[in-house]
Amino acid sequence: MVRRQLHPKPIFDEGALRSFLLGHGAKEVHLLKIWKHLLAEPECPLDQIPGIPEHIRSPLKEEFVVLSSKVAEVSESKLDETVKLLIRLQDGSEVEAVLIRHTGETEDPAARQAPRCGQRETLCVSSQVGCKLGCTFCATGTMGLQGNLWSGEILEQLIHARKLRPVSNVVFMGMGEPLENYDSVTAAIRSLVDPQTFGVAPSSITVSTVGIVNNMRRFMNDLPKVRLAWSLHAPTQELREKIVPIGRVFKLDSLMEVLDEYAERNVKGKGSVMVSYVLLAAVNDTDECAQQLINLVRGRPVIVNLIPYNSFEENSHGYKTPSPERVDAFLAALQDADIRVFHRRHHGRDIAAACGQLAKKGTANKTS
Repeated sequence: MVRRQLHPKPIFDEGALRSFLLGHGAKEVHLLKIWKHLLAEPECPLDQIPGIPEHIRSPLKEEFVVLSSKVAEVSESKLDETVKLLIRLQDGSEVEAVLIRHTGETEDPAARQAPRCGQRETLCVSSQVGCKLGCTFCATGTMGLQGNLWSGEILEQLIHARKLRPVSNVVFMGMGEPLENYDSVTAAIRSLVDPQTFGVAPSSITVSTVGIVNNMRRFMNDLPKVRLAWSLHAPTQELREKIVPIGRVFKLDSLMEVLDEYAERNVKGKGSVMVSYVLLAAVNDTDECAQQLINLVRGRPVIVNLIPYNSFEENSHGYKTPSPERVDAFLAALQDADIRVFHRRHHGRDIAAACGQLAKKGTANKTS
């Protein structure tokens, strides 16, 4: 896909700013100086940043902008304080980011999920405008791919979010397939983990992928301390192809092979590889599917993240959300087989901010 053209460029796009500095004969050390100052003083005009060479002041102001995007709409859930940001990009494209407040409470009376329920604020970021992969349960997939985000546009989602709440965790689980926009996503992550700028711990960042196998291996080498999550959604090759069309290209066997490689490198002690599984009523939530999933993951250091389907208007597949009893039965089957499993809470379902619902839809609970 042809790169989206932006002018002025986002100042927090490392590649663009680095190229600018080199092109103007300035040392790369000024990149960090510019970022640190703007994060502390975001209203500072670009030509008045202290300590940078005089000859780059005017062109810096002409070619860059502190924020190339703006928050067009903020919606807050009345159910759980989830906040959805509709972000309008410079070219008029729009993406959504979601702030999720984890209260530390567990839904399970026996508190078996307690280790995964710590208090934290998580930002779910988008990496693309739309998505071409067309996962059948996902609203974003109905949009098609309209463009890849620049790394600076990804970072701007965090800047906007931190004006509302302190963010400790970042997950690439919003609009788009992160590993289809590999260069921008990895550049953004390198900036996120820089302790002198955004300061997010590598272990507090998770990139969820539907299974772009070649780029998964690249990612494991390039950013070994950042977490990967597997979007599985079916326990067999045949069923996965129906739910996740890219499964026809990246087969289930190869996906699990990469999971084993990742686990060998990254899983120590009680660590686990996250495997996400959207439960679709009478499609992949049956007792047979539970047993097939058990057979697939048994002996592997995984934690299965069960996500009951979140409906959206444009769903043409007639999917339904399983009943609470069916979800409990599926979860219990895995637990009885000694598979670590977690039932993900619905966050922001009333504002179309839950998993699979992001597609730039307005809501009634607007706060700005």
